[in-house]
Amino acid sequence: MAFLFACKQCLLFLVVLLLHASAAIAAAAALDNSTDLASLLAFKAASTTTSGGGANAASDNIIVANWTSDVPFCTWVGVRCSRQYPPRVVYLNLSSFSLQGTISPHLSNLSFLSSLDLRNNSLSGAIPDTLGRLPRLASLFLYGNLLSGLIPPSIFNNMSSLVSIDLSSNNLSSSLPTQVMLPRIETISVAENLLTGHIPADLARCSTLQEIYLGGNKLTGSVPSLLGNLSELVYLDLGPNQLTGAIPTSIGNLTKLQYLYLAFNHLKGEIPKEMGNLVNLQKLHLHVNGIVGSIPISLCNASKMIVLEVTTNNLTGPVPATLGKSMPFLQRLLMAENALSGGLDFIASLANCRGLNVLEVSYNQFEGVLPDACGNLSMDLQYFYVSKNNIKGSIPARLGNLSSLISLALSYNDLRGTIPMTLWRLKKLQVMYLGFNRLTGSIPSNIGSLMTNLATISIADNKLSGQMPDSVSNISGLQQLDLSVNKLSSSIPLSLWSLPGLIALDLHNNRFEGLLPPQMAKLKAIDYIDIRSNRLSGNISSALGELQKYYTFRSFK
Repeated sequence: MAFLFACKQCLLFLVVLLLHASAAIAAAAALDNSTDLASLLAFKAASTTTSGGGANAASDNIIVANWTSDVPFCTWVGVRCSRQYPPRVVYLNLSSFSLQGTISPHLSNLSFLSSLDLRNNSLSGAIPDTLGRLPRLASLFLYGNLLSGLIPPSIFNNMSSLVSIDLSSNNLSSSLPTQVMLPRIETISVAENLLTGHIPADLARCSTLQEIYLGGNKLTGSVPSLLGNLSELVYLDLGPNQLTGAIPTSIGNLTKLQYLYLAFNHLKGEIPKEMGNLVNLQKLHLHVNGIVGSIPISLCNASKMIVLEVTTNNLTGPVPATLGKSMPFLQRLLMAENALSGGLDFIASLANCRGLNVLEVSYNQFEGVLPDACGNLSMDLQYFYVSKNNIKGSIPARLGNLSSLISLALSYNDLRGTIPMTLWRLKKLQVMYLGFNRLTGSIPSNIGSLMTNLATISIADNKLSGQMPDSVSNISGLQQLDLSVNKLSSSIPLSLWSLPGLIALDLHNNRFEGLLPPQMAKLKAIDYIDIRSNRLSGNISSALGELQKYYTFRSFK
């Protein structure tokens, strides 16, 4: 019995001894940060040489010069350590360091790392699957590199601390991981890659998500209706892609949403009336899809709207007459290339939008007249496009009130009467398209002093008469001049040939007379001239021979 008792005592002592030894080993490991040093050196070796190697490939790289064993690694550029002893690496920020090579899988040994930022470099190869082993990583930024291959599933389903992930602007391919288990994630960005497959419905399990950026890929399938469960979502960017189907009505559940980008897809169906629930929505981009139906009146509930773009769809019906009154902060309204109809009465409500900068309704089926209310639009309006509709009547003189206009397009309508003098006084105007109407009258003789910033002017296919003013030569930045198919007469002013930046000149089908002068040789930038069907006479000037390499010439046959 005594012997057994003695053995038990020895065994107990041995167990205690082993426990103390284990504790000592653990303590020693905790006091050892050599694995961090080894990980950093492995990263340096992999990322400061080109994929082809070479001893001098990265001789000018700051990491090569700074990351040396002469000083503690916590003082190395881009490295930040904790305050504990021994210090451990918690932040690694090497964005915009011109890094090449690959990302070392040994970074996974930085077990205290909470932020890894390698944005805007030239790193290539695959994203190491081992990064999914970093238990404390909260932010992973690999944006703007040359990374390829698939997105490691471990990053999407094994990182419980991850808050932000940005893998955008790389060459990542294959599909997104179908299993997503990121309980703290707030931002996911994998935009501008080569990703295919469907949008994982599992994203809906990430209840903390605030921002999703998946645009600029080749994703297919529909927009998952389960995304409507993400009540914290503020930004949702899903275009361009190749998504099909209709916009799910559940989108209307995202009442915190401020930005919705579904443009450049193949979406069909109507704009859901439930989108009227998005009272915080500021930017809505639905352009270049196949969306049908009308613009729902419920959308007017989005009173914070700044940008509304539905260009290039198959929308029909009238625009809600109170649109502008309901959206006082609207800055950009783009509805071109649809089949919208009715009158332009809604323009009167847009006078309420004092920051309106762009109004584009070209290529639709609007009828009626251009209302005088156009003159009440914002003084900040720079782009006003109403081309290719069925607008009749005259151009309102009050349109000249829009003193900030840079570009004006009223072509392909049925406008009549003269061009108001107020329009010629828009000093900031750079582009004027008034072609293919039934406008009459003449070009003011002092146009060169009124519109000094013009770069493009097209009044083709109207009924203008009189002569081309000599002052046109004062518009020194003029690049394109199209006065074709009118009734302009007299001679072509000699000063026209002195415009140094003129690229395209179309005067065909008028009544110009006289000879082509040798001054034509001054048009060194010219690329296209068409002067057919005029009353020009005499021999073609020898100056044309000097221009053969500069332009496509259509003579007066």
